[in-house]
Amino acid sequence: MADVPSPAGNARILIAIADDYPVMREGLARLVADEFGFAISGSAATARELRQLVTRQPPHVLVMDLMLQDADGLALIKEIATLAPALRIVVFSDQPEDVYAERCLRAGAHGYVMKRDPVATLFRAIRDTAGGGIAVSPRVSSAVLGRLMGRTTAPVGVVGTLTDRELQVFRQVGRALNTRTIAEKLGVSVKTVEAHRENIKGKLGLPTHAALVAYAAQWLRESGQG
Repeated sequence: MADVPSPAGNARILIAIADDYPVMREGLARLVADEFGFAISGSAATARELRQLVTRQPPHVLVMDLMLQDADGLALIKEIATLAPALRIVVFSDQPEDVYAERCLRAGAHGYVMKRDPVATLFRAIRDTAGGGIAVSPRVSSAVLGRLMGRTTAPVGVVGTLTDRELQVFRQVGRALNTRTIAEKLGVSVKTVEAHRENIKGKLGLPTHAALVAYAAQWLRESGQG
C-alpha cells in the first residue's frame, strides 16, 4: 500500500489525473499546473495505469473520472482507496450527482465535482480535500447529513433506490448488453446478474425485460450517459 504524506506548510499539492479522454486529461493537467500551489505528479488513461501511478508516484490528490472505459468507477474507487489509504480522491464527472455523489463517498472518495462546474469549484475541492475535508455540493451535503442524523430523505427518482451493484447492472442493461456479457464485465455469475435484474424490475415496477431495457436506455440518454 502506498502511503501519501499530506502537503505541509506552503508545499505544493501534488495532483494526479485519471480520465480516458486525452483532451480532457491533457487540458485539465495544463489548468492544474498553472494554478499557484499545485503540481502535476502524473496522469492515467486506464485503470491499470492508475493503479501503477498511485503505487509508484503517489500524489496528494487524485482527480478521476468516474467512468473509465476499462473499469467500473465505484469498484475502482474502493480499490484505489485500499492501495493508497492516505490519498485524497476527488471524482470529476459528468454523471448525475444525485445518483452517484453519495455512492462515491461511501466507496472512499472525498469529493465530487461535476464537469459542468466552474474550474474554480474543482480547485477549491482539491484544496479542501488535501486539507482533510470533504468537497461536495450543498445539496449532496444536506442529503448525507440528513441520513446520518436519522432523517429519512426520499431518493431522487426511483433509480436512487437501486444498490450500487444493481445500478451497475441497470446501466449495462441500458446499453443492450446480454446477461452473459454483463456478468463477464462485472466479474459475477450469470445467475447473479439475473437475480439483480429481477430485483431492479421489482423496484422500478417494470413487468418485463423489454420494459427494463427500454427504461434503462431512456435513463442513460436523459442523464447524458447514452
